[in-house]
Amino acid sequence: MNLAAMSTEPHRRIVVKRCAERREADLYALVLSARGISSVIFHEAGDYCLAVASEDAERATDEITAYNCENDDQSPPSKRFRSTPPNIEFLLSYWAILLFFFAAARNNALSIDWLGIGSAQAGLIRAGEWWRLITALFLHESGLHLLSNLAFGTLFLLLLSQVLGPGMAALAVIAGGAAGNALDILVRPASHTVIGASTAIFAGVGLLSALRYNWRPGRRLFPTMREIAPIGGGIMLLAFLGFGGEQTDVLAHVFGFGSGLIIGFVLAALDRLWSANSHAQAWCAWTAGGIAAVAWLCAILVRQ
Repeated sequence: MNLAAMSTEPHRRIVVKRCAERREADLYALVLSARGISSVIFHEAGDYCLAVASEDAERATDEITAYNCENDDQSPPSKRFRSTPPNIEFLLSYWAILLFFFAAARNNALSIDWLGIGSAQAGLIRAGEWWRLITALFLHESGLHLLSNLAFGTLFLLLLSQVLGPGMAALAVIAGGAAGNALDILVRPASHTVIGASTAIFAGVGLLSALRYNWRPGRRLFPTMREIAPIGGGIMLLAFLGFGGEQTDVLAHVFGFGSGLIIGFVLAALDRLWSANSHAQAWCAWTAGGIAAVAWLCAILVRQ
């Protein structure tokens, strides 16, 4: 970056931008440099200040405003979604939970018919057993069914947890999976039954697609191919992974993906740095765990 020397006297230098991080200030300095405006960066009161000569201040402010408007009509890059390091504990929890319920169902642990009390049977759900929309996400009918969901779920949940953080990713996936099951049940006969984490996994695919979607109304009439690519990629994954197999519930996968898209668009519109908010992560993790625990508690108590 070519930053021209500038007088350090206060009356010759005007701060046009304060940034929380150095790399953000560097980015704006590069934007100004591309427009022929020299700038300096200095640290003051916990912020990185970007300053220009007084005669360039108005033009520099206009260039920064134009840059922000051009880039997704968002506030500075620090507010965008950032990736966090892989959360191994989150993935281990995912594996442990699905393996526990698979083993419990195979061995009738605690003398409970786990598949019988937890599967999403349309007729029983319509009769009021709402918890089956959630408990069905934890059950699998065979080892192959379980392993496929463990494999694909590990990949997509890892990516999602890097964007949303583990707590919010868990809550969003459970919500999307339950919503997908609910929509599936609405159009199925009373005898229809579904189990498996795949509805929640495809909700995670929808969430990722929506969170990486880069177009905002008002920027231009229609999105470009680059902006719409995440949605197209998600649909391709849905078609490739969600439409195969004789016993595959395609509608549940489609509804899960759609539910994830909607939740993802809502989170993207709120424009928060979710992964860095430790309080939100803890609250979401406890909420997700509480929802699952209450659902299973209802399933066990009602069938006793």
